[in-house]
Amino acid sequence: MIKRLKETVFKFIGDKKIASKIRICMFSIDIMLTIFICIFTRGYFNKLYYQEVEMQMQDTMNVISESLNNLYDTLITNVNSFASTPAIQRVVISGREENSYLNPEGVQVQLINLLSSNSMIESVFMVNRDGTCHTVYAYGVRPEKNLSDFLSDYGTIDEITWLPACQSPFLQQQDVIPIVIPLSTLIPGDNVVITAKGEEVATRLVVLLNLQKFQSRLSLSNANYFERSYFVVNSMGNNISLKNPLSMSMVLENKGFIKGVRGNHKDTQIRQIADLTDNAVYSQMLPFSDLQLISVLSKESLNRKIAAMNQFIVLMGGAGLIFSVAFSAVLSKFITSPLERLMESIRQIQENHYDEPYKTKYKDEIGQLNAAVNSMYSTIQSQISQIKEDEHEKYQLEIQVLAEQINPHLLYNTLEGINLEVLNNHTLVASSMINNLGTFMRIGLNYGDELIMIRNEIAHVKAYINIMNHRTNKSISFQSYVEGDLMEYRILKLILQPLAENSIKHGFQDERWGEAVCIPSIDVRFYRKEGWIYIEVIDNGCGIDIDKAYDSLYHKDPAGGQHIGLHNVFTRLKIYYGEAEMNFQTIPYFQNSVVIRIPEK
Repeated sequence: MIKRLKETVFKFIGDKKIASKIRICMFSIDIMLTIFICIFTRGYFNKLYYQEVEMQMQDTMNVISESLNNLYDTLITNVNSFASTPAIQRVVISGREENSYLNPEGVQVQLINLLSSNSMIESVFMVNRDGTCHTVYAYGVRPEKNLSDFLSDYGTIDEITWLPACQSPFLQQQDVIPIVIPLSTLIPGDNVVITAKGEEVATRLVVLLNLQKFQSRLSLSNANYFERSYFVVNSMGNNISLKNPLSMSMVLENKGFIKGVRGNHKDTQIRQIADLTDNAVYSQMLPFSDLQLISVLSKESLNRKIAAMNQFIVLMGGAGLIFSVAFSAVLSKFITSPLERLMESIRQIQENHYDEPYKTKYKDEIGQLNAAVNSMYSTIQSQISQIKEDEHEKYQLEIQVLAEQINPHLLYNTLEGINLEVLNNHTLVASSMINNLGTFMRIGLNYGDELIMIRNEIAHVKAYINIMNHRTNKSISFQSYVEGDLMEYRILKLILQPLAENSIKHGFQDERWGEAVCIPSIDVRFYRKEGWIYIEVIDNGCGIDIDKAYDSLYHKDPAGGQHIGLHNVFTRLKIYYGEAEMNFQTIPYFQNSVVIRIPEK
């Protein structure tokens, strides 16, 4: 099924004109290239956009972390100053003696000073071990609230602890984040310090941070082009700074999020701890109180931006494809127009109406092919005129040989073969046939000289065999051997080609030869011996009828019309050299030889 479909497609395309084939090929390349570019560009820019968003988010988290750290450092500095005042030291050391006063004046003044030290602080109060409280207000506690019970669930707190956001116990009912700071005395001495974990706590200072202002600080450097949320959690993953934890319940209750928070390392590196369906969650360890800054990045806003970007990429790919199709149509016309004109020239040659040779203005392969056709046509016409003017017997024989070589059928059949290869877009094969035909014609004509160098004579017969290989598909192998410096030795021209033609027409025409010989071959040898030049033409064809061959040397029209080439070659050699010999040896399908002997001088 697939093979049949493949053959159908190739047949459909193969029957198209070259211009259509070029358009189909270029259109296919354009489509594949456009798809590849769109996919690659989409993936690259999507990744780049994600990286840019993540980098901006990390920069923002670093800014927020630094801001919170500064807030914490400032708060601790102010608390240390607060704890070092005599009024606070007196309350911490001997507070039980003043339990009849809800707000002793000295303590209240220091609480007010601590409250005024930072705009983020909404309120402060102290709770002693015996449950007595000290606040900044004389009557500011809500009736239903008892400050001594505010920390009832946290009575074991012995280090600085951030509690989840809640409503202030004071009358203004502001949303706050409680920070419990245990204080104790430094023994020996009366200095009050922040309690280290595991030490006895004398009193607990509670600082209530304004939740709204705290959230505003978390929103520093927030971007408008993608949605992200920031909040703080403790080491167990419990919310600290969210006013409405239900808005982030999908994140806070996710097992992957909780596991990521609890497994986070004790460093300040920003890392992704959870990849949820709708959000990507990142965490950064804050340098105090085992708190973590959480960033929740909404994938929906990212996907909207990416979809718009992908749409732009597809539109650009479509525009590029339309432009490529239009350009390929123009380019195919540019390429095929000279080829169509060349085909018209070949048709005129076939019909003998080629009165005004066409000359292309380009020097590409088609231009060279056109020049070769014009040169061959001009050479043929010139040679025909020369043949018509020559009347001598020696030249009559040469005219006959040349007429066989410049037979219109040879030219037209070769040109038709070139035409077929050009139509099939086999430019290299067409160029090879043109070169072989040009070599064959140029050396064969030899500018009218009777003599030719042996190397040119070999090149001439080699070009002929190449042409016949293209025409007959016999794949005849050709080898030559020339002794010493005989390559430059000059002999009578057109000796080898008629003998090679005999081998091809008669030696390889038997259908049985292919069963006996794998590769047909023609070998040529030139060597000296005792003042003579020997020329051997050897093939592995079906064999030579030696009687008929010898008979053809002395009869102009041998029996059966075979071996006319042998008669012409032998006669020309006798006329030119005065004495010449031609002998035959045959072992069918192994070695059949024609041996020529001519004087060296």
